[in-house]
Amino acid sequence: MSGSLLPVAAAGIGGFIGSMYVDSRLLLSRDAHQLKAGVLAKIYHRIWEYKDKLHYYYRFKDRAATTPEGVFLVFEGKEYTYRHIEQASNRLAHWLLAQNVKRNEIVCMMLQNHPTFFISLFAISKIGAVPSLINNNLSDDSLLHCINVAEAKLFLFDPTYEKSVATVVNRTENVRFFAFGEACEYADITSDLAPALGPSVLNTFSDKNTDEALIKGVGNSDPAFLIYTSGTTGMPKAAISQHSRVAFGMNMFARVSGITQDDRVYCVLPIYHSSGLIVCCSTAMMAGATIVLGRRFSARRFWNDCVDYDVTVFTYIGEFCRYLLSQPTHPEERNHKVRMVYGNGMRPDVWNRFRDRFGIPTIFEFYAATEAPTSLFNVNTGNFGAGAVGHRGYLFRALRSEVQMIKIDPVSEEPLRTKAGLCVPCSYGEQGELLARMDPNDALQFDGYYKNKSATDKKILRDVFVKGDAYFRSGDLLKLDQDGFYYFGDRVGDTFRWKSENVATTEVAQALGVYPGVAEANIYGALVPHHDGRAGMAALVRAANAAIDFKDLYQYLKRKLPKYAIPVFVRFVPAMELTGTFKQQKVHFRNEGIDMEKIQDEIFWLQGETYVPFSKEDYQRIVEGKVKL
Repeated sequence: MSGSLLPVAAAGIGGFIGSMYVDSRLLLSRDAHQLKAGVLAKIYHRIWEYKDKLHYYYRFKDRAATTPEGVFLVFEGKEYTYRHIEQASNRLAHWLLAQNVKRNEIVCMMLQNHPTFFISLFAISKIGAVPSLINNNLSDDSLLHCINVAEAKLFLFDPTYEKSVATVVNRTENVRFFAFGEACEYADITSDLAPALGPSVLNTFSDKNTDEALIKGVGNSDPAFLIYTSGTTGMPKAAISQHSRVAFGMNMFARVSGITQDDRVYCVLPIYHSSGLIVCCSTAMMAGATIVLGRRFSARRFWNDCVDYDVTVFTYIGEFCRYLLSQPTHPEERNHKVRMVYGNGMRPDVWNRFRDRFGIPTIFEFYAATEAPTSLFNVNTGNFGAGAVGHRGYLFRALRSEVQMIKIDPVSEEPLRTKAGLCVPCSYGEQGELLARMDPNDALQFDGYYKNKSATDKKILRDVFVKGDAYFRSGDLLKLDQDGFYYFGDRVGDTFRWKSENVATTEVAQALGVYPGVAEANIYGALVPHHDGRAGMAALVRAANAAIDFKDLYQYLKRKLPKYAIPVFVRFVPAMELTGTFKQQKVHFRNEGIDMEKIQDEIFWLQGETYVPFSKEDYQRIVEGKVKL
């Protein structure tokens, strides 16, 4: 008997070892995890379609019906249950109906990270209207542009933004402004700018659910809300977040990340943006987790909040993690329950240092954009794959081939094409622009920018691999290695040409970012009179009390970078200016270039094998053509 079982046992062990070997070579388990999450997300998506429950508000409505006393969010120590948010949003919804707000109309809301944001969002949503999420840093022409694009007739704003709203209130036509937000939550206030919606107003309206018919009949392409781009190179563009995109995205993120109802997810990202609202808060809501909402990011208070509110997961974006890493040791930075962080934009030079210092086992990096019809995921627990923005192994890419990368000229920003007029795919390890095939049968669609056809057309590339096909242009340069890991390279337009070579700003930033004495590094190309291309320039923030040895800095850069990539100019700034989503601003740096009439900061330039002070006289010599770099 035992002899007859031996071959079976041996075969089983051999098969197990073989499967482990195959998995180690092909990373099948990684692919299987993502593919399973995708299949389940699609199944739920089809069920919601079949039941006519595709509307975003259903994700909250169903939770509120099944767990009304469950804690939806925690804000500055106070718990808000699903019932509380539901009833408060019902009152505001009935008020909106009394204002004759119709289904599919757009209502602008300019609110801060506060429970009243969700009250407004759900109130607008549950009557079938579309929330337009206004970046609360805007004012004047940019704010007016957002209102005009939305063609909104009603604008809700938190009283804390009264000064910003005052810059446009008399420049709009047929738009009614109302104050609603933190100051109105429990007290009646007065405003010189607009009527305020305090308890004496809203308590006269019913806290019962609105008519469910208002959110029925929603299709995949119908907008759940408008989310605006940052507008760093022009006026903000309104990206359409469809109900299908939001529903599928929050489902997919919840499953890939493994967030559960036992988690407490900390969000200090602005929730007028997709990273804060969809990736963080909506994903937590989908999983049944509790949202711990922060008013804004505070390095001083961050780890205390994580400990005080039993945070198990938090989200990051851009330079957020680098900033935490640059802070002095905090007494609570390892005395927490955080098991995972997830987000996008963690630079490779930060990755393992962040994990090791703060004792967080899992870093879940993703690649996505508010309007992009695809995403990438990398759930990372060790050195293997650290720094990658996503992973798709052989199996995944065989089954899902919508993500492709093509060769482009980084200066002209145009794709390289064959004699047949088709694009040229990248090989392993070769940097190119990431594209996503536009498939009308997919849940994720790119429906363009709201009322902005020219911007929409620029994001669509046609005749890519076959005549007549269409792909979404990400505007990002990535490379894929043979293990299936995707690594971010640069934004198209950030890469610049110097000495007839293409310089990737992220490569230089990663080298400078770990140099002793450098707290932050922002790299860009600066125009130099009488020179072709752009010279490399580094805007640096010194670490506290740090002195820079310029001879040593040059020798370090010489070892780390090609000669043409070593910055010609170094500019020291007191702090790095960031966008509302913690991404570095570099447009104004590029615009100032090396013009000493515009710059007040210290600037040094490379002379021989060291950096020396750059003066107005030096700049004038360059302008007169007396200096050749």
